[in-house]
Amino acid sequence: MSIAYDFTEKVALVTGGGHGVGAYIAADLGASGAHVVVNYCRDTARAQATCKQIIADGGSAERIRANVSHPQAVTDMFEAVRERHGRLDILVNNAATGVVTAMGTVKDKQMNRVIGTNLLGPLRCSQEAARLMPPGSAIVNLSSFGAMFALPWYSAVGPIKAAVESLTRYLAVDFSELGIRVNAASMGPIDSEAVRGLPGFDQLASAVIACTPLGRLGGPAEIANLVMFLASPEASWINGQTVLADGGLTIAAPGIPFHLQPRQQPVQP
Repeated sequence: MSIAYDFTEKVALVTGGGHGVGAYIAADLGASGAHVVVNYCRDTARAQATCKQIIADGGSAERIRANVSHPQAVTDMFEAVRERHGRLDILVNNAATGVVTAMGTVKDKQMNRVIGTNLLGPLRCSQEAARLMPPGSAIVNLSSFGAMFALPWYSAVGPIKAAVESLTRYLAVDFSELGIRVNAASMGPIDSEAVRGLPGFDQLASAVIACTPLGRLGGPAEIANLVMFLASPEASWINGQTVLADGGLTIAAPGIPFHLQPRQQPVQP
């Protein structure tokens, strides 16, 4: 974390916060003074390790196991937050599941699983969180580049991420009267554990790097920085927006390797 945010005495919940991008977000919130509730579904060991690291670094954290695609599990999780802390100031809807398949072959069962976790999960968590949030609180949903562009390995997830961005706008309007801001942090393809596990990662990474003005992939820490900003008072006038961090990929000429373009040399003083 390169920017110092102050979330002292704030309570933050990060769904899917035990590993990957979620763990980076949880760590940054903990380093900024928030008490972090790390939600996880299956991997107890990694969630426990994330909490231990936050505490070792001087922060405060606890873990709660809940599958956000199950309505009762979501209700129970937020009831536990209410009982233990009486409030919630920051919600980061990060938990997600994916299916590597083409849209022409995806099954109903697969789509229902993605919808349950990636769309209904954020909706239910946001509804429950709003009941605990004082004015000035913030919700940040995680989206991705695949919400705008069709990617070969993202057919089942991309349309749902687009729905998450639309959900973000509707929640922002509905929750504005409560003083709660809702935004989405979106990312281009990044060098992360989840993305590296996709078929053809090396080819994808090379293509993305070639067409990205900054000439590299982003990383989980940079997405965490964006989430921190959107959750902070510094973003107090940003509401209902999807902010994309992609190194300039979406502004470059489509399909044309950026390194083929003439590059400016630094102006000498």
